[in-house]
Amino acid sequence: MIRLVAIDLDGTLFNPRQEITPANQQALYKAVKSGIKIMIISGRGQRGVERALEMLGMELPYVCSAGALAREDRAGAPLYAHSFHHPMEIEHLIDFSRRNGIGLIADAPEGACLWFGPDEIGTIMDPMSAAEARRSVRTFAPEKDFDRPLLKLTIAASPEALPKAEGLVREKCPSLHLVYSGVTYIDLTARGVNKGAALSAVARHWRLRPREVAAIGDQAIDLAMLRYAGLPVAMANAVGELKQAARWIAPGNDEDGVAWAVERILQENSH
Repeated sequence: MIRLVAIDLDGTLFNPRQEITPANQQALYKAVKSGIKIMIISGRGQRGVERALEMLGMELPYVCSAGALAREDRAGAPLYAHSFHHPMEIEHLIDFSRRNGIGLIADAPEGACLWFGPDEIGTIMDPMSAAEARRSVRTFAPEKDFDRPLLKLTIAASPEALPKAEGLVREKCPSLHLVYSGVTYIDLTARGVNKGAALSAVARHWRLRPREVAAIGDQAIDLAMLRYAGLPVAMANAVGELKQAARWIAPGNDEDGVAWAVERILQENSH
């Protein structure tokens, strides 16, 4: 029986317009009423995930910043927070950003978000992330402002520039875990921090076994959590490696795929 469903946001719960449809919302209400735990698990920072909870009108546990922070709800203390502090490695990324016009977005443990990059960085980002960046603190002195514990650092760049940034990270930033979270994003966290490790830690906290856990996602950043879950579900719009790891392929995020998966879980739980 599935007792916990971990759900990604972008490309999964969000439709292509970054909305949560009534069908998806109603399916989550129904699942919670049946006794299933629903958890949002996203690469987005704390503010972005809490904005999604406001859209849902629900108080749910969540993991944000690509697995670096977990909370049972918005009001309580974190279940855990895994930060990193490697200023010498980050300086390589700052130099790369200046030379190539890419953006760097940092999530701090206290919920603050800082970003560095050119004015036009918003054209690279999705609308919600661009809006969040505009509401966040812009730094013109990243060597100073990023010299602090961070939960996550996101590289925002064009699809053409992103592989170059990946090469730099692999060569100059050995202490960081790298994962693609979209076609224009790379997320960097502490070594060992990812969505799969986060899902495993939260499941253990609730005394759940992997076979009691389902995970739904669409991008490479979701691969570790699908590999952990007893029921891995990929969206129809997912990248190929995620589909290969999935037991179910749900309809796309433009077809209420999350609602389809949750309803099917409820049906199988009732048997």
